[in-house]
Amino acid sequence: MIENKIIIVDDDENIRELVSDVLEAEKFKVIKCSNTDEGYKRILKSKPDLAILDVKMPQIGGIELCRLLRENLETKKIPVIMLTVESTETDKIIGLGVGADDYITKPFSNKELVARVRALLRRINRTAENNNIFEIDDLVMNLEARTVSINSKEIKLRPKEFDLLHMFLLKQNVVLTREFILEDVFEYNVAVTTRTIDTHIKNLRKALGDWGERVVTIFGRGFKFVPSIKKKK
Repeated sequence: MIENKIIIVDDDENIRELVSDVLEAEKFKVIKCSNTDEGYKRILKSKPDLAILDVKMPQIGGIELCRLLRENLETKKIPVIMLTVESTETDKIIGLGVGADDYITKPFSNKELVARVRALLRRINRTAENNNIFEIDDLVMNLEARTVSINSKEIKLRPKEFDLLHMFLLKQNVVLTREFILEDVFEYNVAVTTRTIDTHIKNLRKALGDWGERVVTIFGRGFKFVPSIKKKK
């Protein structure tokens, strides 16, 4: 899999470049945005592993952006670190109240930034590692054994189809673009095209049988895994 993606949303160019340089030196992939409107759009598109938001920005600001992320089903689980100039109790209370995971006060050291980012990602990853088995209705996915069963009957999946299903289970009800799938599952393999992705999706649906209906095509955008489908009368 590719390195963790982190988005920094800050109207201060110096801070954006500093955060980017420090994190890229640690092998993170960094997306930089200068305002909350652009940041929200990029977060929806890129689905980063972590967001760093400045508290004080023009327009809606980092706290309100955090609130929007937590209210959106597609972004509610993205961990958020807030940047603030002053260590004010009010900002922290409000930020934590809308779902921020951590705070860093400016000015900060490079070591502190990296340590906070790694600590939060470890916490998130540890939670994920404790969930090696996904169970939804009668479907069970075992990540360690790399097996999938429906109604206790094992379903044979090719490696990339297994990875696709795992991605869908991790990001249920989230619209995933072909670009995101190309980056997350196929790691921008030059031999992979959008047609190849469509073929893998088709094969996955076929292997899942009736469960394949839960992998929904969102025309013009990509695909979404819906945990439950209303049965036709």
